[in-house]
Amino acid sequence: MAVLTAKAESSSGFQIDELAPSGDYVATCIDIADEFSVPRKKYQSEEMEDIDVTRFLFGLKAQDGRLYKVQTFEMKISGSPKSSLYKFLTAWLGKAPEYGWDYCTLKGQGAVISVEHVVSQMGTTYPKIARITPAKTSLADYSAQIIPIEQFAQPQAPTPVAPASPTPTPSAVASAPAPWNPQAGSEADCPF
Repeated sequence: MAVLTAKAESSSGFQIDELAPSGDYVATCIDIADEFSVPRKKYQSEEMEDIDVTRFLFGLKAQDGRLYKVQTFEMKISGSPKSSLYKFLTAWLGKAPEYGWDYCTLKGQGAVISVEHVVSQMGTTYPKIARITPAKTSLADYSAQIIPIEQFAQPQAPTPVAPASPTPTPSAVASAPAPWNPQAGSEADCPF
């Protein structure tokens, strides 16, 4: 008897319904999602390995007063100073994180993020966190502008529809591009 099983891949992240506007914002870390034993090809190899990954979800209030969500790319859970996660946490904290520290304690904490729009090869526009800094530094203190995490769980009241703008709006919104699969994708779809 043959049994079909779902391919174990990481998710594409958190459900985000609206494209966050680009710009610099004081943001709140709403959630952190860890996924364990995600199969991936080793770098420059056909061999597979299981890795642990994480991503962060931030909430922000735009100039129009509406609340938006934006997430990081998936990052390998690694304490190596060369890893994306270590660099991300160092930029957010303003110092290197201590080994053995649980980064999930950052849920509900604030940061200043720069959001950029990126268009995938498939034509989908999604927001990307380009930079992150602490909400409070020796030069500036934005901690009073951090939005409580509870506000992002509440449904927002509908906002009046603005007149059509002359700039085209993206037709497809995604929170992050789907992971590329070399067995299913063509060379034209390869992100590298």
